Amino acid sequence: MRKKFFKPIKIGSATALIAVASFLSYAIGLIRDRIIAVNFGTTNNTDIYNASFLIPDMLFNLFIAGALVAAFMPVFSQYLAKDKDEAFRVANTVLTGGTLLIGLLSIFAFIFMEEIIPFLFPEAPLSAHLDIINMTRLMLPSAVIFAISNTLGNILMCYKHFFSYAISPILYNLGIILGIIFLSERFGIYSAAIGVIIGAFFHAAIRIIDIFMTEYRYKTDVDFNHSGFKKIIRLMIPKSISLIAWQINLYIFALVGMRIVEGGLAAFNFARNIQSFAVSLFGISFATAVFPYLASTVNEAKDQQYTAHIQKTIQRILFFTIPSMAGIMVLSTPLVELILSGGVFDENSTKLTSLILFYFALSIPFEAIVHILARSFYAIQNTLTPMILNLIAMGTIAAITYFVAPIYGVEWFSIGFSIGIGLQVILLIIFLWPKLKGFDVRNFFISLSKIALCTLIMTTVILSTEDMGLQSIKLTHILRIILGTTAYFSAATILKSDEVSGIKYIISRAFKK
Repeated sequence: MRKKFFKPIKIGSATALIAVASFLSYAIGLIRDRIIAVNFGTTNNTDIYNASFLIPDMLFNLFIAGALVAAFMPVFSQYLAKDKDEAFRVANTVLTGGTLLIGLLSIFAFIFMEEIIPFLFPEAPLSAHLDIINMTRLMLPSAVIFAISNTLGNILMCYKHFFSYAISPILYNLGIILGIIFLSERFGIYSAAIGVIIGAFFHAAIRIIDIFMTEYRYKTDVDFNHSGFKKIIRLMIPKSISLIAWQINLYIFALVGMRIVEGGLAAFNFARNIQSFAVSLFGISFATAVFPYLASTVNEAKDQQYTAHIQKTIQRILFFTIPSMAGIMVLSTPLVELILSGGVFDENSTKLTSLILFYFALSIPFEAIVHILARSFYAIQNTLTPMILNLIAMGTIAAITYFVAPIYGVEWFSIGFSIGIGLQVILLIIFLWPKLKGFDVRNFFISLSKIALCTLIMTTVILSTEDMGLQSIKLTHILRIILGTTAYFSAATILKSDEVSGIKYIISRAFKK
C-alpha cells in the first residue's frame, strides 16, 4: 500500500497532485479560519494568536526555509546524480545542523521571551504581553519540527516523491482544527496554539514515513566543512535575508494593525488567507511541481526546455489567477460572509476583512508569478538577484504599511502589498529576460488576451446575478461563484485557450493516479 503512494511521479501527475492537495489544504485552512473566526472573531485574542507566530516563523525562516527553497535542492540533485554517498552526507549535515541551530535559538528565545515581547510590542497592555509570551513559548517547538520536516520534504522532492510533500500541509491544518474543537472550551485561544504543535507533528510524520521509501537514510556523519554544505550556506544567505525581510513586514503589520484598530491584525490575516488560496493553489503548486525539472534542464544545459517550462508555467498560472483576482474583488464581501461570518465574527468584522481582501486581490497574479520567477533564478543557482529585488519590494510594502496605513486606513496594508509585489514581478522579469532563450512573446500575448476576455465575461455574469431572488443569501453567493466559474471556462473552451488542454491533462492525471 505504501508503495502505491510513496513513489516517484512525472511532472504532469506532480502538478495535478500538488494542485489538488493545495486545494484541499486551503479548503481545510479556510475551515480552520472559520472555526477561529466563529469562536474568537476579530478581537484582541486573535491578534495575540497571530502575533505569537512571529518568533517561531522568524527562527524557521532564518535557516531552514532559505536553504531548502533556494539552495538545497539544486546542490543535492547535482550530488545525487554523481555520488549518492556524498549527497547523503550533505543532506545529513543540513538536517543535523539546521535542527541544532533552530533548537538552540528556540531555547534562547524561550529563556528571554519576557524581555523580547515587551520590546517588540511596547504599546500593548501587560495582559497582552503575558499571553503573547506564553503562546509563543508554546509554539516554539513547531520551528524545530518544521526544520526536520522541510529538510526531509526537499530530499523527497529530489526523488520526485510528491505525495507526502503535498499532503503534509493538509495534516497541519487538521491538527489546528482538532486542537480548537477539542480544547477550546478548556484553553480558549491557547487551543489554537496547541493545535499548531499537533499539526506540526502530523506534518513531519507523513514525510518520515515517505523517506523510508527512498534510498536515503539519516546518519550522524555530518561534515560542516563539506564543499556541498558550504555551497548551500553561500546560496541560502540571500534567500534567508529575503524571508527575514518578509518576517519584518509581518511584524510591522502586527505592530501597526494592533495599534490602529482592534482586530486589524486578525482581519489582515483572515483576508490574507483567502487571497493566498489562489496563490498557493496555482502559483506555488505549479512552480513547486516544475522546479525539479527546471533544475534538471539547467544541469543538462537544455536552455530552450528551461525557457519552455517557465513560459508554460507562467501562462498556466495567469490563466487561473487573473480570473481569481477579478472574482475575489467583485465578491469580496460575499466571500467573507460565506467563509467566516457567524458567532463572534459580526458585521463589523465582515466589513473590515472584506475591505482588506478587496485590495489584496490585486496582488494575486503578481504574487503567484513571483514563485516561478524566483525558482527560475534558483535553478541556475542565483539567489542574490531575487534577494535584492525582494528587498526592494519588502521595503516598499513596509514603508506604505508604517507611514501610510495609520493615516489613511488599514486597507493600505493590502494596497501597499499589491504595489510592492507588482514592482517585484516587473524587476524579476527584467533581470531574468536575458536567460530566456526562445520565449514565444506572440503566443504569450495571445494567451493573455484570451484570459482577459474570458475574465470580462465571467465578471459580467457575476455582476448580473447579484439579485437572484433567493431567500438564502449564502446560496446566492455559491450560485454566483459557480455561474462565474462556468462562464469563464466555457469562454476559454470556445476560444480554444491552450491552457484548457493543459487542465484536461492535469485532471486526467489526477484521476488516473
